[in-house]
Amino acid sequence: MVNVFSYTCNIFCYFCSLLHRRFAHMKPISTPPPMYRPSLSSAVNDAFNSYWRLSSSTRSLLQSSLPKFRVDADGIVTLDWNSWLSCVEANAKAANDIANAIETTWALAMEAEQFVSEAINFDGESRNRLAARGLAHSGSLEQIEAMLRGGEYFLAFVVGVTVLEKTLYDLHDERSTSSGLVTSRKKNMILRDLLYSDILVATLPEGLSRLLKILFLPSGLNLRNLAWHGFLAPFELPKCFGCLTLLLIMALPKHFGKLSSGGIVEKTELVRIDSFDSRFTMIYGENGEIHQDLTTVLRQEAPYVRDEVIRKWSTSPFIPLGRSNLLRRAIEMLVVKGDELWFLFAVLPVLEHALRLEFLRVNQERAGLSSAYGLAQIDAYYSTLDGFGQKDKHQVLLHPAVLRDTDKEGSSSEETDVAGSVANALYEKLPFASLAVLLDLFMMSNGPNLRAKLCHGEANLSSFLDSRGTTTISVATRLLLEALVLLCETSRGQDIAHEAAKFSTSAPVRQCLQSFTTTTSSSFHPFYRLHRALSAVHCVTAEFAAFRSLWTTYHLEDVHNHGAETTKISSLTRVVFDTIQTRDGVKFTLVEKTDRVVGFLTALDWTATPEASTLTKKKTFAQLIRQLGRQLRDVADRICSDFKSNHRSNATESRSSVFLALMDGKNSSGRSSMSLLERSMERNLLALSDQDGLSVASCMMEIITCCQRSLQAFRSRVEQLQRLVTEGKARTNHRRTLLTSIFFLPAFEYMQLMSLGIVEHQLVHLYDVARQQKSTNISLCPRAVNVEQLQRKLLQCITSFEGCTGGSEASQKSGEQAVERALQFLNSKAVKAAFPPSKC
Repeated sequence: MVNVFSYTCNIFCYFCSLLHRRFAHMKPISTPPPMYRPSLSSAVNDAFNSYWRLSSSTRSLLQSSLPKFRVDADGIVTLDWNSWLSCVEANAKAANDIANAIETTWALAMEAEQFVSEAINFDGESRNRLAARGLAHSGSLEQIEAMLRGGEYFLAFVVGVTVLEKTLYDLHDERSTSSGLVTSRKKNMILRDLLYSDILVATLPEGLSRLLKILFLPSGLNLRNLAWHGFLAPFELPKCFGCLTLLLIMALPKHFGKLSSGGIVEKTELVRIDSFDSRFTMIYGENGEIHQDLTTVLRQEAPYVRDEVIRKWSTSPFIPLGRSNLLRRAIEMLVVKGDELWFLFAVLPVLEHALRLEFLRVNQERAGLSSAYGLAQIDAYYSTLDGFGQKDKHQVLLHPAVLRDTDKEGSSSEETDVAGSVANALYEKLPFASLAVLLDLFMMSNGPNLRAKLCHGEANLSSFLDSRGTTTISVATRLLLEALVLLCETSRGQDIAHEAAKFSTSAPVRQCLQSFTTTTSSSFHPFYRLHRALSAVHCVTAEFAAFRSLWTTYHLEDVHNHGAETTKISSLTRVVFDTIQTRDGVKFTLVEKTDRVVGFLTALDWTATPEASTLTKKKTFAQLIRQLGRQLRDVADRICSDFKSNHRSNATESRSSVFLALMDGKNSSGRSSMSLLERSMERNLLALSDQDGLSVASCMMEIITCCQRSLQAFRSRVEQLQRLVTEGKARTNHRRTLLTSIFFLPAFEYMQLMSLGIVEHQLVHLYDVARQQKSTNISLCPRAVNVEQLQRKLLQCITSFEGCTGGSEASQKSGEQAVERALQFLNSKAVKAAFPPSKC
């Protein structure tokens, strides 16, 4: 028998919406409790539920006219797809217009529900289990079928459509690579792209392709988007569509070449949710302790206390009506069973729609938004949690900017003409800890992109509904729970005193949330990553400066030949390093030809005027080092001047570069760029976007990484050569390379410091942009755009310069080439545009 309850709910919901439209103009006598209203526009609601407007006889006729599902000898689900397609077309073209494609699909879904209950099982070594064993997420099919039996229809569909999308992706991948049409996997194809792809259109029967498009594209039911983006409440999604999705997955193995021949599909690597754990920044409390996560605290509570606090959160005003039971069940599954995948599949649609409604509430007046943004529209893009790649087409709930709405005639208002967007008020209203976590999880390119990984089938689902359970929860899931709970605790309309009177949250839970609030920062936001990376590399540069000072403290001694008749001065010079000692406590020394040592020492006097002869002839390596040192000093002075002129922490105090200060062995004067993460500025820092200068953030990170790697490699090279000399294993070229490296040390170090100073300049500029959002008295650097454009050229230069940090066998020629490329960069128009030379 087909389950009738879910359809009764559907019909009830449909008539509720009709009554709401009919009596919306009437004023209530008193304020009633909130009434559930569908989050679907009238057009979407009518299209979605049109099947139930058909007479019962018409619905019965539709079902009886459809082809029947079968299971073949291999356990694969089959359907006469040509017959199905004929039914769709015949019903739509009939004289009395029996049913449209959506209504015919509803009838097929009803048939699917009955077939699943009668013919599908995954027990033991059943044919169904064996047929799907080669698919990605094949182990989840048994769980989907169990949820359909157990009444978890919404979750069964959400997981099912995820598995279906991944299966279609793998099919597309297998067919495209086997045909030689593509040589690499396309990682950004989502369900919509797959259904339109020529490869799948050619692979799948036409009837199957048509059914998939009716189910999942905006021109049809659009079920995937309605469910995953949170527009459908759990009771609005009937069992039949979960059943139909399961059967579609089980029909696809037939079209895999390897599966049909008994093989296993070559699967793309699935992502574990906990694979990002080590990349989150752990913030320690005042006593140095790590913040205890909420799941652990809740597990230690008495069951009745835990149940009551979960009930409180799930009925918070922040949670949209109709979703409370799903949220309560999700938190229980996470805390009690340790099933974080169940929690994520259930919570993400709820969270997205809750944020959508809050986004509309706080931005409606500011951006002139229509109330329709809170509903699924039939002819417009949805406002979505992420999807920042299409932020120019639709509202992205967590993007720093909100697109201004247009007027009814479709033309922009006068205010819209002035500026196409306004600041997103969510950045001002949401608790900072929740905002930082949500951005990390869903919006940052280097973050886990949690919703996308899960809904597109990229995540490993092996632990889903695992009966063994687990106590280990990924950092991402723990943070998501805490961010969501904090949103529930601080939601609008929450009468704290009234709630406290009904139920007081336990002290451990309050302390956990307080710790989360005070210690949480962003792990993946570009500004925060750059700030942490610069702070880390500053420690490396300080250590390298101390290392360099040891090796550049030396004196020279003449080497005498002790002959039989007299002692003569030879053509060799001993370089004695006063602060470097061997294991025997003897000062480390190197002996080199005198003319070579003198040549280096003369050339390394950067303050002397170069001889005229050196301006034309081919320069030696020593002369190139000298020229590089002089040029670096000049550019560094210009950068320092820019810091003093254009970057001020207040009206009187100027900023200075902590990296360029190391050139003179001094600590930076003025305000340090290593302390820009002020609490009062954090919301503004999170609101920085590409147009503010973050577009080159990844490039800046590469520069920092390259400089750190170069400094460590160069130091390692010097120490390696020193060991060879000390152990008596060094050849002549080893000793010569070591001495050359020592003479090269200052210029090499300055090149790294100058590069890091340019990155530091951009970071300080970004900070100033954030400050300007709070105060109109802040002026920005007039050449910030030039410095931003310089970052990519700098990356090319510093990457090639890394070539001179090779091992003990590295040639001097590679060093000369690196220096010449660095000189070209320092004399380029780009550097002069960013940091102009003085006119005097």
